[in-house]
Amino acid sequence: MSTAAKGWRLDGGRWIDAEAIPLTDRAVRYGMSVFETIGVRNGKLLFAGEHARMLSASVQSLLGVRFELTTPPLPTGDRGVMRIYVTAGDGGPADPVREPRVFALFESLVGELPDAQTARLHPEPVSPFAHGAKTGNYGTQCAAQAAACADGFDHALLFDSGGRLLSAAMGNVFFIREGALCTPSSALAVRPGVMRAWAMAQQPVREIEFAASRLGEAEEVFLTNSRVGVMPLRVGKLGPGPVGCALRDRCRGENIIP
Repeated sequence: MSTAAKGWRLDGGRWIDAEAIPLTDRAVRYGMSVFETIGVRNGKLLFAGEHARMLSASVQSLLGVRFELTTPPLPTGDRGVMRIYVTAGDGGPADPVREPRVFALFESLVGELPDAQTARLHPEPVSPFAHGAKTGNYGTQCAAQAAACADGFDHALLFDSGGRLLSAAMGNVFFIREGALCTPSSALAVRPGVMRAWAMAQQPVREIEFAASRLGEAEEVFLTNSRVGVMPLRVGKLGPGPVGCALRDRCRGENIIP
């Protein structure tokens, strides 16, 4: 899928065109920012209320300020993802956040998603920052994703220093084990995800701690995020399975998949 991007900055309650973040902003200097990625279909935001609550909670807990989500208007036919960033603004690493900046980046998506993609376990454990929250401190996940792509895979799957499966580098992960739909426990460093919550609302899901080394025992694996909805995965000898494919079809029926 190809992408085209457009950016804005919130200025006095009004969205204006923007192409860059100032170098003085702590998002650039220290990775001090929080974001949320929102699916856009036909110019409308998917799960806007859920994303707003999640972003507001993250901004409060990580930046210490109150935030209410607003987004720039989009043409009716736009499809893609809108990413909202709230940055720490200018200052030193220990200074309180007094003048946060808010940016929006829309990426339009052109083309069709495949019915399944490939993934592999990243060979080293990772320690996501802030318990897996969506922040600008994202280097570990990006490095894992880049390494997987360099070896011909679409996604990297991550595990922690205890060997426990966490997530995909760019999404949440689900798997079938002994006939039950499972996902890594939110007690671990698991990113909060609106599509994770959507999938868990469709049918019973067990949140468990599961050794990544045993992933080959699973019956199927899929990931969720706001960009792809639900994506069945090929992992080793595992191929797409009926649960992930059914949820993907449900996503398509609800116009969640671009």
